[in-house]
Amino acid sequence: MVCSFFAGCDANVRASEFQVEETFILSQASTDSDAFAKQGVFMQFCERWGSVGLCRWQFGLLFFGVVCQALTVWITLPLWGNRVSPANLPTFPVPPFDFVGPVFGSLVLILVLPRPGLMLHWVLLIAAGVMDQYRLQPQFYAIAILMSACVWPSWHNVARWFLVSTWLWAGLHKLVSADWYGHASYWLLNRSGVDDAYNYHVAFAVIVALSELGVGITACVKPRWATIGCVPMHLGIMLMLSPIGLNWNTSVQPWNATMVLIGGWVMWTTTDAWPKSAIQRAVGVVWLVFPLGFFVGWVDHGFCGVLYSDSLPRGIITKVEGSERIRGWGDLHVPFPNERRTLRIYFEQSANPGDFLHISDPRFLLNDLYFVLGDDGVAKEINAHDFYSGAHATKSGPKYGVGLDELRAIFPLRQAGVKMLRESPGMPIFAVAFTPENYDPKLLANLKGLPNIRQVQLSGTEVTDAELEELLSLRMLTGVGLDNTGITDAGLLRLEPLPYLSVVEHEGTSISEQAVLQVLKAVP
Repeated sequence: MVCSFFAGCDANVRASEFQVEETFILSQASTDSDAFAKQGVFMQFCERWGSVGLCRWQFGLLFFGVVCQALTVWITLPLWGNRVSPANLPTFPVPPFDFVGPVFGSLVLILVLPRPGLMLHWVLLIAAGVMDQYRLQPQFYAIAILMSACVWPSWHNVARWFLVSTWLWAGLHKLVSADWYGHASYWLLNRSGVDDAYNYHVAFAVIVALSELGVGITACVKPRWATIGCVPMHLGIMLMLSPIGLNWNTSVQPWNATMVLIGGWVMWTTTDAWPKSAIQRAVGVVWLVFPLGFFVGWVDHGFCGVLYSDSLPRGIITKVEGSERIRGWGDLHVPFPNERRTLRIYFEQSANPGDFLHISDPRFLLNDLYFVLGDDGVAKEINAHDFYSGAHATKSGPKYGVGLDELRAIFPLRQAGVKMLRESPGMPIFAVAFTPENYDPKLLANLKGLPNIRQVQLSGTEVTDAELEELLSLRMLTGVGLDNTGITDAGLLRLEPLPYLSVVEHEGTSISEQAVLQVLKAVP
């Protein structure tokens, strides 16, 4: 009986041990299952959001884009931090914010978690541009688009049409820009050390414009072939901007590098000339069409392919101390974002009540703008007559406004050897003198771009009565020299609308004294 008791106990013990062992095994299996589940979730997270979800060449291109963006931000570092001068250009009143740390942090995050990192980077770029429109420079956003193409497959089509739009419109804007055929192309060649740039700048301008246009058209119909054109084109731009050439505009060098490598990859991997899906086609149409908004002032020039053509609105402020042309560069290493609204914002932030602003706009569909700053710090738009006559002048401000002398007007006059006078360097041109040797009727049309002219000398030239009408655009004109010309009374009377004309030199002409008295005005 005792034996049977111990036998029963032994059986109970063995059963108990089996239950414990079974419980342990089941518990271990449950733990392993949870670990595998967690590991699976982690792997799914990494594949979806992390860099492991990208193949090696995608990550390599993305890494290159991150480096280029970091270099661009580093070159323009003062642009992203808090600064006193030049003042920020906020879209609406907001306190300044230092974006240096967050922007660099987002770039580091892109390398670890590309998708969240790029989302954050885009949010920061947009916020930075809203809080300071100085940051609305195309290089920052272009590099971000190309990086996005390395991460999101849907952005490949976006990047492709961004490239097409950039190349097409860069060429088109140059082809229709008088500035590009004049001072802009000449300046590029002359600063690069090209001898006798006057003789080559027009040919250079045409070649560059047609090259960009050709690459853009090729990218529409034969995307892979465009790679063959875009790579040497952007390498050539990098060489020209480098210390070997211009030693200028360093902040766009990384952008051109990404256009070579990532842009070339985007074109090389584009299989369909025209997208198959409706959404992709819509993206292409939008990229091709929206730059038209530049011509009516709806879209900023930096996002419309207006690159180096120089057909931009520009501003000059008239103060008691003199005139100040609104410029950028300096420590920011970027140009001023020349838009009508940004010029006005800068004027309101930097000028004093009673100061004047002239915005010269070369676009055919838009007129020049004129402002005076009110006591409330708000720019009030006025007409050209009131601007130049000083109708809104205050006791503490300047007596009248000074208009902007346009480079597109100065360049052909200087090229022809026409003498232009300023009271001192940096002051506006107030007098122009033609000679019989350099007079060309076509040159008179450029005088419209020199709105502060008070004296024009045409003595001895072959100016005609009809050509004299070009002077009507010079509302500040006080004197004109017509000695020994073929001008008659009919020609002189064309100048009667000029409000300040007080001197007419007419020796050796058929002009009568009666006609002279009819056009002369009392000295104000």
